[in-house]
Amino acid sequence: MKYYGATDKGRVRKNNQDSYVIATNKVGDVFAIVADGIGGNLGGDIASQMAVADFSGAFSETEYFNDAQEIKQWIGEQVSKTNERIYTYGQTHDGMKGMGTTLCGVIMTSVGKFVVNIGDSRAYAWFDDGRFIQLTMDHTLVNDMVMHGQLTHEEAMNYPKKNVLTNALGVWQTVRCDIDIHTEKMQGMLLCSDGLHGYVTEKAIKSIILDKDSDPSLRPRRLLKAAMDAGGFDNVTIVLIDLEGDGLV
Repeated sequence: MKYYGATDKGRVRKNNQDSYVIATNKVGDVFAIVADGIGGNLGGDIASQMAVADFSGAFSETEYFNDAQEIKQWIGEQVSKTNERIYTYGQTHDGMKGMGTTLCGVIMTSVGKFVVNIGDSRAYAWFDDGRFIQLTMDHTLVNDMVMHGQLTHEEAMNYPKKNVLTNALGVWQTVRCDIDIHTEKMQGMLLCSDGLHGYVTEKAIKSIILDKDSDPSLRPRRLLKAAMDAGGFDNVTIVLIDLEGDGLV
């Protein structure tokens, strides 16, 4: 397994509220995370940093996971703890109320690959048959409207409130978390904030990812450049995980 990460504040934002981490535990399992802080000057950068620090710190202390249920239970407990910590920080520090973050990650173990999602950062996977698919579902107002038939996918792309989140870590006292297990053989996975997928088409992302003539270590920078070429309107963070020849299920 090889993994690569890159982040940039973009061309418009004054600071970078995205954070990412690639952590390992005591038996070599890997947890890769992308977190996109929200709240503007209200502490989005603090929230995303707290999230990756909490999850990576707790994960590094874990032992061998016996089964899927044990992993899901660990994720659920950690989500609740981190949500409470960020929410309490926002409520007890001046000017920080409303701070929060997205969180999208994947835990890779011998049991399977567990994709965790809160908000609208995304996980994708690609396969040796050429498929490139989105693994997560955005927790956004516009996605809810598409699912309920109120907007088409084409209308959603230019909807003025497309970035309104319906779920985030630390904003509310309760949070929901999608946890999906994937056991199929993959060539690799991409985690990214909406600074990439919100401005660069899936077709363009797929073209860079599946370019056989490209050094895998350069692909994160190529994706960053694509986001900058599209305007660089937001912070952008990318984690690429190369699973080819890895042996993981």
